Amino acid sequence: MILYTPLHEEEIFEDEDDGVYQFVNLNHATVKLKRDPDLNGYQIVHMVSTDPADYLNKDLQPGTTFYL
Repeated sequence: MILYTPLHEEEIFEDEDDGVYQFVNLNHATVKLKRDPDLNGYQIVHMVSTDPADYLNKDLQPGTTFYL
């Protein structure tokens, strides 16, 4: 794949640590959680679902703190 852009590679592709992020299924939706050591929990970064009602669920919104 060739990208013709003035942006640097670091600006396009995220540099993710494998130990920081975790994928979890919640209420038929898959969420990407980021470990937040300050809150001793996880913060929702991204949510993927085929059900449009999941995107309206406030418990699954990005930025929500989640505790495992």
